[in-house]
Amino acid sequence: MRNLITALLLSTASLCAQDTAAPQQTESAPQPDSLLSKAAEFNGNSTLHDMQQLISSGADVQERDSEGNTPLLYLCRPLEMDYRYTTDPHFAQALDTAIELMLKHGASLIMENDKGCNAAFYLQSKPELIDKLKKQGLIGKELAVKIPHDSISFYRYIRKRTEQARLTKHNACRLYLIRKYCAPAYERAEKRLSEMISIDSTRSFSYSDVCDLLAFMRLADEEKARHFVQNLHYWSHGEHLLEERPAQVLEALNLLHWDVEPTYLKQALEKLDTMLPTSPDEMIDCFAAAPMGILLEMLERREGDNILPLIHKYANGHEAELAYRAYKLLLKREGLPTPTPQELMERYTANGATTPESLTPEQRHIYECAMTDAALNSGNISNLTTDTAQRAIQAFNDMQLKQHADIVAMLIVDGELTTDPYLIQAAYHKYIEQPPPSPRIVMARYILANPAIFAARNTEDR
Repeated sequence: MRNLITALLLSTASLCAQDTAAPQQTESAPQPDSLLSKAAEFNGNSTLHDMQQLISSGADVQERDSEGNTPLLYLCRPLEMDYRYTTDPHFAQALDTAIELMLKHGASLIMENDKGCNAAFYLQSKPELIDKLKKQGLIGKELAVKIPHDSISFYRYIRKRTEQARLTKHNACRLYLIRKYCAPAYERAEKRLSEMISIDSTRSFSYSDVCDLLAFMRLADEEKARHFVQNLHYWSHGEHLLEERPAQVLEALNLLHWDVEPTYLKQALEKLDTMLPTSPDEMIDCFAAAPMGILLEMLERREGDNILPLIHKYANGHEAELAYRAYKLLLKREGLPTPTPQELMERYTANGATTPESLTPEQRHIYECAMTDAALNSGNISNLTTDTAQRAIQAFNDMQLKQHADIVAMLIVDGELTTDPYLIQAAYHKYIEQPPPSPRIVMARYILANPAIFAARNTEDR
């Protein structure tokens, strides 16, 4: 009997706990007739009347959906993006009244959704409405934003703000975001980046974090961020770009299309230029090619045709990797594909081709050479077939690349492509040690010389 009573009491307590917890589930999908759904599908006076009824019945004005959106945020979003607000005065009046209604009943302007947006963000696009709401005492003094201190939260914060800036095309909304949420965090972002890229830094280094910090700094204060970048010692001491951290900072600047003054780029380029081989017979391990290629790309983006003589100089130079990077810039300027299997097939697919068999003889010739070259450069020949390798041998010989052809021939044993890992590794090491010109450079020259074969067709021709 005692056990039965105990079980009944526990069951009752459990049911009470469930009843108590149920009202707290406010982030589920909105019901069809909820305040949240009405705000999300706001359509003028009829919707306004429904919302007034729901609020009178005790609806929660701070209700949130699964993405963190509130009714007020849904109402303020059309201020920037819904054409009806500027073309239909009746809709605009009803929407303004709905926003006033929500604020009068305690809706928060600063409650953010999962993307960091809030009602105040979208409201900035209508300063006349802000003035009206302030006169009614519905918008109080803004509180300072709390910037998170710990690393994980801080990076989450700056990524969210950078992404948020992409969500609006309205300048007033963007300026509000910068003033209130980004500018106050600029100094912290710059300090963190300075510590991360310092030569003596013990802080863990992350390329993605560097990209995030630079993107946020440019958003928060473009002038300060430009000054920070141009004061980096990399430009006057280009040799530092051979080190891991400076090299990745340079990659990040290029990825972000950072507007670095050409004089700084040329200064670093001239310093690294002294490390290049001076003749085709000078066999040195040159690590300057990668940063020089990036500097050249950044210069081309700034100066266009004015930088062509420099690009041609390196395209005809004695460092194979830098020459290839220069050729890639020339191909890009002409709207032509680079000789990689991925880009060639993407281009051919755009032209209606779906398989190598449907390519023209010239396209297939270059495509299979690119496949073979990529396989040998990586030491992984799993994507090659015996037929492809044999055709590449003939093609390399036709290109006057006999040494490369002989290395590919090493992989054909008894008429079949080898699977011997030792032989594959031996071929790989011999292949990457070959002096220029490499197959990639010869293919790049061929594509430049025959643009009609490789140029993408116009959309109307497809």
